[in-house]
Amino acid sequence: MSQKTSEKIENIYPWINPVGGYGDMLIVSGVLKRVFDKDPSRKYNLVRRTSYYKILNGHPAIVEYGYPPKGAEIQSVNYWHMEKLGPGIRRPYQVLSRAFGLETPVDEGLFIPDEIEDDPILHNFIPWKKKNVLIAPTSDSPRKIMKSSLWEPIVQHLQSDGMFIIQVGRLNDPLIRNAYSVRGLTTPQELVALVRKCDLVITSDNFILHAAHLAGVKTVALWGPTHHLVYGYPEQFHIQPSRPCGLGIDEECIGPSRNDGGKLYATPCPLKEIHCIDQITEEEVYNAVQKVL
Repeated sequence: MSQKTSEKIENIYPWINPVGGYGDMLIVSGVLKRVFDKDPSRKYNLVRRTSYYKILNGHPAIVEYGYPPKGAEIQSVNYWHMEKLGPGIRRPYQVLSRAFGLETPVDEGLFIPDEIEDDPILHNFIPWKKKNVLIAPTSDSPRKIMKSSLWEPIVQHLQSDGMFIIQVGRLNDPLIRNAYSVRGLTTPQELVALVRKCDLVITSDNFILHAAHLAGVKTVALWGPTHHLVYGYPEQFHIQPSRPCGLGIDEECIGPSRNDGGKLYATPCPLKEIHCIDQITEEEVYNAVQKVL
């Protein structure tokens, strides 16, 4: 059952003002579920934002969905501004858990409220094979994206081994040649269902990275400006090239200390041909796939 929706709500519960991408919302949703399971009286209202409603609709810890009255209590979920991020207990999930009063470390379980069901039309239309690999090459930040010309030989190499390659993402994302595209055809819940039907995910640092962890699907994760020890998951196979800019594990060009209020996040890497994620090779990805499968 979905939450009640209204323009202005007055009740005793604090408000959550969602920010970030779908992956961030999966983290928020997982932490909220843990808070609610520990104490069912801990509930919240959610500020109305269309895109985030898809992730948090039906969450047991969310009472109302709308606009907060003047003076309402706001619970921040901006984990990147709460503490200096890093490995271990400085990971985003752990930082956000502490912000909600949980003792850390905690298991980083993610959560989507709605029942995740296959889309029969889409899934029956896809020409599945014995081995199916889902690729998610893009991100909200250009600095997390490996160029398409590096993805194409990876797809070709895997296809030569008899694997079927499905590309997900936004409708206007660049098409990786020879991949079967379902870009722009799925909701977040449908994406998770699609991930669950695949044998392997190959992804950059984006929503699908977190969705694969939620779905328990084997993953090869490609990293660049962000670091797998901070944002990735232990069960995933991580390819983390060295950074020509010299930034360390707990540093990133698009992190809060360098991002200047978000101005750099949507810009390409100024290093161009030595952009960190573009140093990943076809052989590294192919060998990782062989190890994981």
